[in-house]
Amino acid sequence: RVVSGEPAARSRFDVYLGDRALFHVREPCVVEDAGYWIVVEVYPEDPKDLPEEYERYGHNRDFRLYGHPVLFEGKCIAVVSLPDHPISRIRAGQLHRSWEVEIRASR
Repeated sequence: RVVSGEPAARSRFDVYLGDRALFHVREPCVVEDAGYWIVVEVYPEDPKDLPEEYERYGHNRDFRLYGHPVLFEGKCIAVVSLPDHPISRIRAGQLHRSWEVEIRASR
């Protein structure tokens, strides 16, 4: 349902922002596209919401997924859960494939 609307950002993968997750979708997708690193940085509206170990970075942990996308019907989909605190922006990209997007997110 989330990926039926317009993506929040487009690049090598379309990136969709759901209520509690970020969805990376590539169509068409081949097996080689499924073995990649996704890096996601989540920036809170209030820096006080960050866990102490991430305060110096200014964003929540880097989510790094490799080999977790699901490949079906010519599509790749990878899902990254988002933290519960209010988010100001999200940076997402793929290592070694030279793409990155930034999403403004007031939630």
